[in-house]
Amino acid sequence: MENFDQAEYDKLYPRVLELLEQGETQDLIEIELKKISEDPIMIAVAIKEARKFHFTQLRKDGFGKILIGAILIVVGFIITAFNFHSNKSFDFAMYGLTSFGIGFVFYGLYKVIG
Repeated sequence: MENFDQAEYDKLYPRVLELLEQGETQDLIEIELKKISEDPIMIAVAIKEARKFHFTQLRKDGFGKILIGAILIVVGFIITAFNFHSNKSFDFAMYGLTSFGIGFVFYGLYKVIG
C-alpha cells in the first residue's frame, strides 16, 4: 500500500482489539471504525491484523488451560491408583481432581476453538 497512514492505523488497531475483547461482531466493528476513518482498506487491514492477534492470544490461553487440565487428570489418576492399592479413600482424587481437570480441558478447548 503506497498510502499507508501509520497514525490512522495506530488509532484503529487498539479500537479493534478493544471491540474484539468485548465480543462484538464484525459488522459492529466496521461501523465503529467508520466513525474514526473513512478508508475501507485501512479498516480491513486493522481488523485482519487485530483478529489474527486476538485469536492467537485466545489459542495460547486455551492451550495453557488444556495443559493444566491434563496435569490435573494425570495427578488424579496417580493418586487414585496409589490410594486404591493401599486401601485408602480415593474419592477426592478420582472425582474431584479428575472433574476439575476435565473442566479445564473443555474450557481450554472452548478458548482454542474461539
